[in-house]
Amino acid sequence: MMMKLIFIFVGWMIFGITFAGENTLPPIQDLREIKRSADEFLKEENKRQKTEFTTARVNPKITVEQCATSLESDWAPSDGGLARKSVQVVCKSTLHNKKVWRVLVPIVAPITPKN
Repeated sequence: MMMKLIFIFVGWMIFGITFAGENTLPPIQDLREIKRSADEFLKEENKRQKTEFTTARVNPKITVEQCATSLESDWAPSDGGLARKSVQVVCKSTLHNKKVWRVLVPIVAPITPKN
């Protein structure tokens, strides 16, 4: 009987640790907000440069912690070995870990017909 109680107790401990661990995962940043930030940046750049760039979709496999500050967007540095232009969306401080992250959002140039 004592052994049975020990197993039940250990089982509850493991369940409690696992359950508590699942609840402490930091919230994830919504990818639509990342895309919206890149879109707003490109809208201003298009006006300023008289261009017609648009953003491609954000890679749905990207998972980053939710940002505690406003997202900032700018052109991604071209020295990163990227074959095409991208917009970088940057978070200066996440909610829990106070880390910095950046997500690259590819851009699409309009197709111009050849005469």
